Amino acid sequence: MKMMNILLMSLSILAIALVTDVPNVHAQDKPTCSVRDGVDFHRQKNYGKAFECWDQHARKGSSAAQFNIARMYILGEGFPRSTVEAYKWLTIADRSGRPEARKTLANLREKMTPEQLEEARRRVQQFYTSTR
Repeated sequence: MKMMNILLMSLSILAIALVTDVPNVHAQDKPTCSVRDGVDFHRQKNYGKAFECWDQHARKGSSAAQFNIARMYILGEGFPRSTVEAYKWLTIADRSGRPEARKTLANLREKMTPEQLEEARRRVQQFYTSTR
């Protein structure tokens, strides 16, 4: 079952990237790569470059990029696993309208301590404060 969930998340990254576009990107703030480029880097296991691409778009509101970053934290791709960071990015993706983020968030929440949840919520707040 766990392997099936991981496989489904991997497939959803590919599908999300194919249909996602980030509107209203100002010329001076234009990302240096696309969400799709991030998927290509991820397939090549170049997690640093994938994160770099997705982070640029995630901070501009791309729920696909936000969800993909959360997945990297869940699986420990490119950096150590972190339920706190995964929760942060899933919450942001959920608020941005990514439907699969809500279910994944609920599953992750069940595995977290109250202290981890408190820290994750603090980081979510910090994200919104710093991106204004």
